Amino acid sequence: MAYIAHKDDILIIEGSASHYKRNPAGIFFSLICLSNAPGCGILGDYTSEHSWFSGYEWSIALCLGCLSHLGWHFIGKGSFYGLIVNRIIGI
Repeated sequence: MAYIAHKDDILIIEGSASHYKRNPAGIFFSLICLSNAPGCGILGDYTSEHSWFSGYEWSIALCLGCLSHLGWHFIGKGSFYGLIVNRIIGI
């Protein structure tokens, strides 16, 4: 198991640290927002298409240990990670 992030990095975005979002394919995700996730790498270009957070673009966030998709990194009025709760442990 790889270290992903620390609970002290939980961040309030749009009024909450946790969000329940649906992607265009109809898949729902429970997310936790974090200011930092040293165990994540970012894959691909940023896009604003279908962004869940107004004013932010996103890119895919992967585990640096196993390259599993853990969530997304958002940039805009700052930056943060939105990680899929059931894919991370012990936040």
